[in-house]
Amino acid sequence: MEGIHLSDITPPEALKEIKGIIFDCDGVLISSFDANRWYYNWFKNKFNLPPMDKEEEKFAHAHTVFESLAHVLPEKNYEEALELRKLPELSEALSYIQIEEGLREVLVWLRDNNIRMAINTNRTDSLPTVLENLDIEGFFSPTVTSTLLPNSKPHPEGVHYILDKWSMKPEDVVYIGDTWIDESCASRAGVEFWAYCSPLLSASLYISDYWVLRSLFEKAKNNVWRKSE
Repeated sequence: MEGIHLSDITPPEALKEIKGIIFDCDGVLISSFDANRWYYNWFKNKFNLPPMDKEEEKFAHAHTVFESLAHVLPEKNYEEALELRKLPELSEALSYIQIEEGLREVLVWLRDNNIRMAINTNRTDSLPTVLENLDIEGFFSPTVTSTLLPNSKPHPEGVHYILDKWSMKPEDVVYIGDTWIDESCASRAGVEFWAYCSPLLSASLYISDYWVLRSLFEKAKNNVWRKSE
């Protein structure tokens, strides 16, 4: 059955009562496509290679930095690229990152209504800096990066780790993502999946606007969730 596409006329009954939300990072919390393009094209230029094509850009948006470098660079350049990652000048990529419009208001609403928030991302050591630069680091606990656990997305280990930390069941939470990797991760963990700005994925809910989601959360809390108590 096709999921519900959120709009101003979506009934609040569309939102099930939840105790927590697991967010992907890139493309969900932050707009980082330009940052990723700049970052990986820096390496391409360093090795006298042409800029990424559309397929490479899409791959780099969804995968870990290690997987992405291995994908967009020849094997002979990979080890050197890992060393070049440490250069301070690559932090310029952070200047291209912006918070998704309306997200902060959703995060505040969730916090004020005691709904837990976590991150499950294929980012590595850059996540703390990204969150701090946007002043949203205090909303999330735990934050799972691709190097925290033995298996990164789409393996469900990150979701299981978060559920264990929260002492919650899969049915208590939802997962918001924007790629097939997120969709697969949520499905394998038995968690309901909501797609953000990704109408071609298989999801229970399709979100295109955080302002609409914030408004619907408030309506659901007042008119639906309260009645079920």
